[in-house]
Amino acid sequence: MTKEKVQSLITEHFTKAVQKDRKIHDAYLLIHSEKLGIHLNMAEGSTGSMPANAQQPYFIASIGKLFTSVLIGILVEKRMISYEDTITQFLDNNLWHNLHIYQGKDYTNKIKIKHLLNHTSGLHDYFDDKPKHGKSMIDIIFDEPSRFWTPQETIQWSKEHLKSHFPPGKGFHYSDTGYHILGLIIEKITSTPFHKALRHYIFQPLRMNHSYLIHYSESMVKSDYPVADLYSG
Repeated sequence: MTKEKVQSLITEHFTKAVQKDRKIHDAYLLIHSEKLGIHLNMAEGSTGSMPANAQQPYFIASIGKLFTSVLIGILVEKRMISYEDTITQFLDNNLWHNLHIYQGKDYTNKIKIKHLLNHTSGLHDYFDDKPKHGKSMIDIIFDEPSRFWTPQETIQWSKEHLKSHFPPGKGFHYSDTGYHILGLIIEKITSTPFHKALRHYIFQPLRMNHSYLIHYSESMVKSDYPVADLYSG
């Protein structure tokens, strides 16, 4: 099969898949292989009143955790941190105090960097876990869409409303809270805001000129298109 035929089939299947599923409002696909000589960058669907465009910025949601983990890996290579380090040495006392209470015991000082990276800390997840009483964070976000939450505020909310799931290293529970903590640790170690650390260690070296942390920074090369709408559900 020729390269052109492969690209044509990929484009056809991608377009049909998006058009067939009404739950998909807009979708983006990037395929690049220097070895095979293939480069496809496409978009399908619509965002707001305009057709989706492959050149417009879009949210990557939890794919952003890959960038956080890569930043930690870079700092490990530079011997600025270790995967075995406990998190309490990098956080303010008021933030980590009573962060991980399980069955009446405080395990906060047992949480290591590696536990946050692979979701084995046992910490609650502010985004998906539901409190015993009151609204969940996702409900609050939908009810107050204009409210801006700092990482510190989401961590504090988690401590006050959610329960930990197990001692560090004794299970798996996906935790957005844990990755907020990693971001704060990166800021502490580098003495740099998280969005600037992303640009310095990843975006600039890799010439990712269109990538940025929304609400905190802008891309190095501005897009002619608006940010794609974000849908939930």
